Amino acid sequence: MDLMPYFYRAYGLSISSDFRLPPLPERAATALVDLTIRSGQLPAKPPMVPSKAWRAGLQAQFAQTDQHHLWLDWPPLITFVARHGNELIVDTAQTDDQVLSLFTLSEALGLILFQKGYFLLHGSAVRLSDGGVVFLGEPGAGKSTTVAAFAAKGAGVISDDMVCIRPGPAGDHTLIPAFSQVKIWQNSVDGLALPLDSMTPVREGINKFSWHESFPFDEEPVPLKQLVVLLPPNTPGSITTPVLSSQVPVELLHHFPLPDALLNGLELKKCFEQSVAIARTTPLFRMSRPATFTDLYSFVDRLNATP
Repeated sequence: MDLMPYFYRAYGLSISSDFRLPPLPERAATALVDLTIRSGQLPAKPPMVPSKAWRAGLQAQFAQTDQHHLWLDWPPLITFVARHGNELIVDTAQTDDQVLSLFTLSEALGLILFQKGYFLLHGSAVRLSDGGVVFLGEPGAGKSTTVAAFAAKGAGVISDDMVCIRPGPAGDHTLIPAFSQVKIWQNSVDGLALPLDSMTPVREGINKFSWHESFPFDEEPVPLKQLVVLLPPNTPGSITTPVLSSQVPVELLHHFPLPDALLNGLELKKCFEQSVAIARTTPLFRMSRPATFTDLYSFVDRLNATP
C-alpha cells in the first residue's frame, strides 16, 4: 500500500489519508487536519457483536472498548478503529483503492462523525432553494434513486446513504454535506435516463454505479427544512401523511445508520435529546414512493416549484 498522504474534504472535515479515497477529489496538502486515516496493525480484537451494517455482502462486527475507541470489523477483509473523533486506523491487506474507499467512506467514517457529536441518519438529502430535504426509508425504498432524480433536475446533492445533522441550540439545525456521489442501480440509471458514461461501477453490486462530479454539489452547510420517510408505492393512507412531533424521535432513531450497540447509557440519552430537538422544528412526513420514473420526475418538479 502506498503510504504517501492524500488530502480530501468530506462532511466538513479536512482529511489526510494514507491511501486514495475515490471518488473524493484530491486537495492541496494542509497542516490543519480534522481527521487522519492511517494504515496500521491493530491489537487483538475485543469480543465483537454482529451489527446491522452490510457492505459488499459482508456483515460488520462491532465492539466498543471505551467511548474513544470504536471497532468496526468486516471479516476477513478489513478492520477499523475510530479514536477520539480525529483518527481512523485501518488494518487490512487490501490494496484496491476502490474497495478501501467503499468501506472507509461508509459506517467507518460514521463512527468518527458520531464521536464528534453529530446526529446521523441512514438516508439521502438534497438542497432546494430554502433548505435541505432528507429522504429516509428501509433498504430499497428508493432514497438514492430519488436524490438522483433531483440531481438530474439541477438540485444540489447533500448526501447519499448517510445524512449528517448538526443540531442547533435555537432549532437552527443544519445538514453537513458529505461528498459528491450518488450510488444507484442499473435500472434506476436507465429509468431516469442518466448519463452512464459519467459513472463508474462500484463493488457493492454487479449492476451498481457511482455517479459523481457531474451534478451540483456544494460543501456549505444547509438549513434542515423537512424529513420524508419513503414507503412502497401506493401504500394506503401514506401519501404525504404528517407524523406527530411526539412520534418523530422514535422514527428518527429507527433510521440510525450505525451499530445499535452504540446507543446505550449517556449516548442513547444524548441521541434521543437531539432527535427531540429536531422534532420540535422540523416536519416529518410519510409518503408513498412515486410508482414510476415519470411520476418521480413529476414529484421532483412539484417540490422544486414549492416556495
